[in-house]
Amino acid sequence: MTGQSQWLIETRDLTRIYGDGEQIHALDHVTLHIGKGELVAVMGPSGSGKSTLLNIIGALDRPTEGTILIDGQDMSSLRDLDRFRSQSVGFVFQLHNLLPTLTARENVEVPMTGAGGPRERSERAKELLALVGLGDRMNHLPNQLSGGQRQRVAIARALANNPPLVLADEPTGNLDTVAGQELMGLIRDLHRSQGTTFVVVTHDHAVARQTERVLVMQDGKIVRQDVIGSPLEEDLKLWRHTGLGRRLVEKKEDLTDKLGLSRGEVTTLRQVLERADVAGD
Repeated sequence: MTGQSQWLIETRDLTRIYGDGEQIHALDHVTLHIGKGELVAVMGPSGSGKSTLLNIIGALDRPTEGTILIDGQDMSSLRDLDRFRSQSVGFVFQLHNLLPTLTARENVEVPMTGAGGPRERSERAKELLALVGLGDRMNHLPNQLSGGQRQRVAIARALANNPPLVLADEPTGNLDTVAGQELMGLIRDLHRSQGTTFVVVTHDHAVARQTERVLVMQDGKIVRQDVIGSPLEEDLKLWRHTGLGRRLVEKKEDLTDKLGLSRGEVTTLRQVLERADVAGD
């Protein structure tokens, strides 16, 4: 992509409606900006519009209304969406979607079909598998790899054509905590070393905290944006939006007995949580 915009992704009043009778507003006038080289998480409950937003950004779906620009290019003017997806976007899904009869190297080569010769594609696949820590597993079939290793192959495959943007939909959803943390560590390393923009849909706060910014969705809208700070700041933001945090900050309830604190200590805690919420905005 060759646009001159400072933003890699821009949406303006993006709306996606499903159904002819009882309509579902999967996206409801979403306006957002994601800069080049950002690492962003999208969070929200099931049905909030996270995956729909990702699908539209990746040209897997089209909006009902509104505008989406990728690196300054209006997506509504694109005619060859397959070419756009192959050259400009890498996808990583919760299920790795690797072809079971192909080795790790061959799976990474699949998106490069038709680009360069067999030797070039093979060398590129080897480089990428080494980059994700699987240089010694390139000839293994998917069923010979762990869940975390399969997702690493999926990330290598997403980077095959050197796209400026990678979209990851619940990439750690099928992994245990340790494997999930390792995978997010890899994504952070690739984001820094390759300059790739990553947009990660997740329901896991621990995953979101490893990004730079979090977009929180509800009912098809972005209701909050948080810039990721220190671990303590992130813990305070999370606690601020618990039931107890809302009672303390929004309802101004007297929770001295419940918390086992003095009135002065509760007042101080309320002020800390209020500041954490402002920092999150």
